[in-house]
Formats: sequence, C-alpha cells, structure tokens
Amino acid sequence: MKDIRTARGRVLNMGQLATEHEKTRAVSNVPINAKGDIIDNRGEVKVPREKISKEYYRDNLTGIEEQISIKEEPATPAPPPVEADPAKAVKPEPVKPKPKAVKPKVEPVVTKEEGVHETGRRSRTREDGTTYWEVEFSDGSMTTEEEKND
Repeated sequence: MKDIRTARGRVLNMGQLATEHEKTRAVSNVPINAKGDIIDNRGEVKVPREKISKEYYRDNLTGIEEQISIKEEPATPAPPPVEADPAKAVKPEPVKPKPKAVKPKVEPVVTKEEGVHETGRRSRTREDGTTYWEVEFSDGSMTTEEEKND
C-alpha cells in the first residue's frame, strides 16, 4: 500500500499497520480480529479468514451472472367460451361502496393551559373495526377520543 500523509504531516502506511495488528480483536459487535478470522472470547482463532472466503465464493461464482428478462411473459390463450343458458346466468352481486368518514368542523378548543388549542382531528380505525378520533393540540401533544355512535 502507498504511504498516506495526514493533515499534521505524519506518514501512515495502512498495510504495515494492518499486518502489525492482525491478531488484535477488531472493535465491533462481531467477534473477529483485524485479519478477518472469527475468534473466541480469549482471542484464539476459531474459523480462519480463508475458510470464510472459500465458503462465500463456493455459492457465489465470480463472472457468472444470471440472465433475467423484465419483459412480460406471453399470455396463454384463453379457453373457448362455453355456451351457457342465459336463463341460468349468475349475476354478480353489486359492490356496496364504503361509507366515507365525515370530518367534523375543527373548532379551536382552549384547554386549561393558556394558549393551547386543538389544531387537528383525524378519524382512525383499529384492527377490531372500532373507530376513534386522534386529536392534535398546538403544543404538539395528542390524545384520543372514542367516537360516539348515535
């Protein structure tokens, strides 16, 4: 490796530093040394770096790329329609539109604290299907109110 000069003028050789400290435990949450070997809690090598790289490249061959087409597959021809009796034709049931949530007018509500008022209100639905209001105040706090079903 080439020598690198720091901002203070010192010369560093990163290759030399790596070889000097290759048995030192790396600072990380992975138990490895600076060389790349997996080590145990006493610093002894459990799995050498060469074995790790062989395992990686055994399944990942370099220079070989898989060809994948992003074009659409040709559609298979549809079977010819079956002659059906129009009297026995099944009519699909009409789809019922979902009711839209009605947003109430947001009226500023001044609380006991001076100057804090309601800035927004959103209708939310829980997983069990019940609905509630999420109320946001000018100080950034939020509360929830159960929706009243009349």
